[in-house]
Amino acid sequence: MNMHNHFLSTLGFNEWTFVQRETFVQYPKQDELVLYAPTGSGKTLAYLIPLIDSLKGDTSGQLKCIIFSPTRELALQIEQVFKSLKSDVGITACYGGHPIKTEVKNLSAGPAVIVGTPGRIADHLRRGHIEMNTVTHFVIDEFDKCLEIGFLKEMEEVYSRCSSLKKRIFCSATRIESFPDFVQLKQPVYIDVLSDMDEPDITFYNVTDGRNRPQKMKQMIAGFASKPTIIFCNFREDVDGLLTYFEGQDFAVTPYHGGLEQDERERSLIKFRNGSAPVLICTDLGARGLDIPKIKHIIHYQLPEKEDAFIHRNGRTARMSEDGSVYLFTEDLEDARYPLPECIEYKPKETAKYRSPEWTTVYFSAGKKDKINKIDLVGFICQKGGIGKQDVGMIAVLDRSSYVALRSHLLPELLPELRKHKIKGQKVRISVAR
Repeated sequence: MNMHNHFLSTLGFNEWTFVQRETFVQYPKQDELVLYAPTGSGKTLAYLIPLIDSLKGDTSGQLKCIIFSPTRELALQIEQVFKSLKSDVGITACYGGHPIKTEVKNLSAGPAVIVGTPGRIADHLRRGHIEMNTVTHFVIDEFDKCLEIGFLKEMEEVYSRCSSLKKRIFCSATRIESFPDFVQLKQPVYIDVLSDMDEPDITFYNVTDGRNRPQKMKQMIAGFASKPTIIFCNFREDVDGLLTYFEGQDFAVTPYHGGLEQDERERSLIKFRNGSAPVLICTDLGARGLDIPKIKHIIHYQLPEKEDAFIHRNGRTARMSEDGSVYLFTEDLEDARYPLPECIEYKPKETAKYRSPEWTTVYFSAGKKDKINKIDLVGFICQKGGIGKQDVGMIAVLDRSSYVALRSHLLPELLPELRKHKIKGQKVRISVAR
């Protein structure tokens, strides 16, 4: 395990998590690993770091590893974590929702690792864009979710074409009673940390009339002091309805569900992560596969029908030694279809006053394809706007756009000043992200 400690300084960590330490020990010795761990336990780094160490120095230009992800968001996050480790091993992400020709170009460069959704990778295989006979490592992240979504056929199609496999890693946030036939596990080693994760505090919130639930939620959120909060709904229509209500109350919220376009979902996650929209209203799409640390509060606007969905929602908080709370509405309890955890008494702060977020996300109509990077944006904002670097928060640079978190109280004077100037000779639209 000590051989991996050089990554600690790169990542800014003090120590590894339990699942990481155990995986580092077992990875060199075992051909089949099953990691039972929730999102936030560190499982992505647990398998990526030994994978990179095993592939470093390979200059063959051949594909060596496939990593399956159930969602495009998780695939992109895995790619970002991989690149943050600053190795010489190439990786590219493949997923739906954007032009396939971009991926074809990236694949032609000969990456050693492909991470993506089973459907998109199977599509590339059928088109002849990739060859599987050189693949030696196979990882399926959120295996249970891949099965739940319905990727069994695509996973089997790709997996069965890998004739030279040496390492197989399967990650799941729930224990799988029986693996599909195509997996053919022989002597797997299980690393199970599901029972070791901290349970969040669960509170019943008294609502006597379902019609006043949004108002009660408003009072609840007002007392959260802009701490990261996720509100879970069962249907996207309810997400949109709550979004309209809270925006009408001047609360900084942002939506996330499958009915949004990919760029809208990316923009929502950027605003949530950088703190300019500290409340994410979403369907169960947000319960799995999104690596968003330090979620303080989880609110069940509606209880899910299945127990595992309830568990995954709650698993977004109280992670990685962070505390967190979960809130239920007592009106729903008579209809609950499974035993609920014990709760603690909760006394709402009726007099709480909502505080606007410290940060606001600002949109710039230029990105990577326009030769704009984070350093360019920081320099432009600080020099032309006359502010310090401490007033610039998280920055996300996409292909044709960028999003920058800026101190909210500075915007009335800052935005008009920035709009007077060009960035690297380019006239760029600048506005508050909606």
